[in-house]
Amino acid sequence: MGNAKSFYIIYLAVSIVFLFWIQPQVFADQREVANKAIENELNNSLGMPMLKGDIWQKMTHDSKVAFVWGFGHVVTIESALMDEYPELKRESFVAKTVEGMGNMPMNDVVEKIDGYYKANPGDIDIPVTSVIWKIIIKPNINTGIAGYPLQK
Repeated sequence: MGNAKSFYIIYLAVSIVFLFWIQPQVFADQREVANKAIENELNNSLGMPMLKGDIWQKMTHDSKVAFVWGFGHVVTIESALMDEYPELKRESFVAKTVEGMGNMPMNDVVEKIDGYYKANPGDIDIPVTSVIWKIIIKPNINTGIAGYPLQK
């Protein structure tokens, strides 16, 4: 039961982070409050801080690949659930991740994230998942989550 609860807390936190980071035109005022609440929930419930650029840059390549692999597993699980239960299908973060990342090799994802933080040292406190959205997923999709227009 503990693993299921942890999975759902992580899933909820990741979903909320992306919802608020990718729809700034709708949630601009609430984004900071939501991000702090999510970070607090991760820290308090799971003892797990949000992974940001400062830690990312100190990680080994293998650790970075492991993070991307875990990120991919969350997407794969949700995608499989949508296939099994069609009523869950929607233009969600997961659907957009599949559309935007396709079968991109994990090493390529790591390389792009590394390059982003190197080129943008002022963005060190942006979560890695937000960087993935910004530089990998968003440029490769036609509409935002739930069909919202993308802000380029």
